[in-house]
Amino acid sequence: MRTLGPGSLASLLKLFLDIVYYVLWGLLGLASLIIVMIMAAGLYRLTGLSPELPGAFEQFLAAEIVVAIPMGIVALGAIIFIIDRLRRIFATLTAGDPFVPENANHLRAIAAGIAVYQVLSYASHGVIALVFTLSGSPVESGSRVAPEFSFNLGAWFAVLAFFVLAEVFREGARLRDEQKFTI
Repeated sequence: MRTLGPGSLASLLKLFLDIVYYVLWGLLGLASLIIVMIMAAGLYRLTGLSPELPGAFEQFLAAEIVVAIPMGIVALGAIIFIIDRLRRIFATLTAGDPFVPENANHLRAIAAGIAVYQVLSYASHGVIALVFTLSGSPVESGSRVAPEFSFNLGAWFAVLAFFVLAEVFREGARLRDEQKFTI
């Protein structure tokens, strides 16, 4: 099986990335709907329309996972950004032209997206731990979401590797353009 061009491995990977991209947008929409429901529940209580919310909804709002939903929305946004840039790169690979200047920019953006995702992960774990501490919930045990800080060396290595690959693609595009003008 060929690796570049129509009907190649690159086109199959692009199809897979397309599916993942649209599924993630669906998840983002669902998470956003949950946030809207949480805000509506808060307004419902503030306006005094009713002293109590329906039982199942009240239990959902009491769950610790609700704290993580806003951070999850931001993380989903970062992942969607990375997947979109990968889709754009694989579109050029499917077209059979990998060394275009845009791919270097896409690779730099992916590196930045992974770095932002990692920083957001660290921040979200800190915020969740802070919320648990302020609410009196034990962080070590008894909660459904126990935040843990872990330095992901593989992700930071990927950031550096994507920056290096971006330069390789930039240089490849420059050499290809130079070759076009050589007689």
